[in-house]
Amino acid sequence: MSAADDDRTLLVWSDAPGSFESRTRWVLETLLTACGRRLALTRDAARLPECALAYASVPQPGVPTIPCSATALALLAAGRPLPPGSFERLLTAGGELAGAWPVTAAPAAAGAAAAAFAAPFDLVAAAFVLLACWDEHTHGERDRFGRLPYSASVFAENPALDIAVPTVDGYVRLLRVLLAPRLAALGLASLPTPGWLWDNGATGGGSAGGGVNPAGAGAGGRRFAVALTHDVDNLWRWTPRGFVAAGYRSARALRQGDGAALRRELGDVWAWLTHHLPRRSDPYWTFPQLLASEDARGLLSTFFVIARHTHRQDGVQPGTYARRIPAALALLARHGREIGLHGNDADRLGVDALTGDRDLLARRAGCSVDGVRYHYLRCLYHETLPLLEQAGLSYDSSLAFAEREGFRCGCSWPFRPYSLAAERPLDLVELPLAIMDTGLQGAHYRALDGQAAERVSLAVLEHVAAGGGAVAVLWHNNRFDRRSAHGYDDVYWHLLDWIAAHEGLATTAGDVVARYRAVAGMGAAGSSSALAAMADAGPAGTGPAPEIGA
Repeated sequence: MSAADDDRTLLVWSDAPGSFESRTRWVLETLLTACGRRLALTRDAARLPECALAYASVPQPGVPTIPCSATALALLAAGRPLPPGSFERLLTAGGELAGAWPVTAAPAAAGAAAAAFAAPFDLVAAAFVLLACWDEHTHGERDRFGRLPYSASVFAENPALDIAVPTVDGYVRLLRVLLAPRLAALGLASLPTPGWLWDNGATGGGSAGGGVNPAGAGAGGRRFAVALTHDVDNLWRWTPRGFVAAGYRSARALRQGDGAALRRELGDVWAWLTHHLPRRSDPYWTFPQLLASEDARGLLSTFFVIARHTHRQDGVQPGTYARRIPAALALLARHGREIGLHGNDADRLGVDALTGDRDLLARRAGCSVDGVRYHYLRCLYHETLPLLEQAGLSYDSSLAFAEREGFRCGCSWPFRPYSLAAERPLDLVELPLAIMDTGLQGAHYRALDGQAAERVSLAVLEHVAAGGGAVAVLWHNNRFDRRSAHGYDDVYWHLLDWIAAHEGLATTAGDVVARYRAVAGMGAAGSSSALAAMADAGPAGTGPAPEIGA
C-alpha cells in the first residue's frame, strides 16, 4: 500500500454480524468513494481509537457511530420486502433527510452518561436497500417489458422518498458532517469538496471515443459530470412500414374526430414530400446536425447501437437498420464518438449472446465496446447485471424507471452493483440514467411539453451538481428533427448550456466510468487480476477484512 493510498484510506470499526459483513463493506466503500476515500474495515476493538467511524449495535465512545439495526438486518436476512411507509423524514446533522430507515433510539444509559449514536438511523442498511434495488428483489410484479414498474417500487410505497431527490447523496452529506471533526481529531486530511473527481486534476481517460472532455481541459475545475448518451433505436422513419403506420394513425384520428392528430400526420407526410424526399434525407437521420452541434460545443457523447434484432421488441425495422447502420457507425467514428451496445432481447438472457453481440458490434464499429444500455431499459438488477460482468463489460447505464425521471438507486454517483447471489459487488460500474427523453415526452409516460420537460430535467441536474455526482442523460437520435421533436431538440441543447454555465463536465459515459474505476481501485473490466481477486476472496463473509498496513 502506497503512502498516497494510506492518506486516502479510512479505518472503520464494525461489529455487524459476519453474515452482513460483505454488504456492510460494499455500502461503506460506495459511500466513502463518493467522499474521496477508501475503506479499511476492522473488527479489532483495540483499533477503535484509530477509527474514523464505527458501525455498531451500541455507540462507541469517541468514535462517531452509525447504529447497526438488528431489526433491519433480520428483515434483509429473511429476504422480506420493506413494509410500505418504512422510510421517514428526519432532521439530521447533515440537514433534512427523506430516507431514514429504521429510526433507532440510543440505548438507555447505564450508570454514567452513555455515548449517543452519531446518526438516528441505520444508514448502512437504508443505503443497501436502495443501492441493491431490494424492491425489485422482493416484488414479483413486472410490466409488459419485464421491468419492475414504478408503481411497485420503494419510491411509490414510501411517501417520504422522492425519486427525483437522491436519498443516498443525503447519506453521503451526513457522513461528511460526521467525519469532519473526527478526521481533524485524528490529524487526518479533510475530505475533498463534492465534485473533486471531475476537476481537471482528477484521473481521466476513457474507452473508445471517450477521453477527457476537450471543453474541460484548461477551463477550470468542474463540479459534477453528465454523460451525454443517445440510443439508436431507429434510423429511418419513411419506410414502407412507416407509411403504413402513418396511414393507420391518420385513419384513427379521422374516426375519432381528432383534428390536431390528423393535421400532424398529414403535415409529416407533406414535410417528407417537400423537404426530405428531394434531399434523400429522413427525420430520424439526424446524425449530421446532432454531431455538428455537439462538436461546436467541444463535446463528445456515447451512442448505444443494436448489434442484432432477435425479437419484435428489438425494433420493427431490422432490415432497414442493418442496411443503414454501417453508414451511421462510419459517421460516428469520424466524429470520435464512443459506441456502446444497445442490448437486445437475447442479450438479457445469456452471456453467450451478449458476448457475441458485443464482439459483432466492436468489429463493425472498429473500436472496443465497453458499455451497455438495454433497449426499453429491459435490465433486471439481479438477473441481467451479473451477465455483463461475465461478458467483461465495464459499465451499464440501464437502471431507471421509464415512468419517472430521477435516481432509480437513490444516488447521483456511479457505483458497483451488488450481487445477492454471490454476496459481493460486481466488477461492473452502474452509471445512473437520470433523464430520458422518451420518459418525459411519451404519451404513456410523463407526456410533458418541452418547457415542462426542461424544468423537471434541470431540477434533477441541480441535485447532481449539489452532490458533485455524475449521471447519464438520454436523447434519442429521432429527437433532433426540428418538426418532429416538438421542442425536445431545444431542451437537449439548453441542458448542455446549463451544464456548462454551472461548471459541469459534459462527456462520454466511458470517460465518467473510467474516472470512477480509477478512484475506486477497480482494474480493467473483466481483467484476470480482478477476477482472480474475487476467486481468492472465497464465499461472501469468509475473506479477511483489509486493514491499514495489512
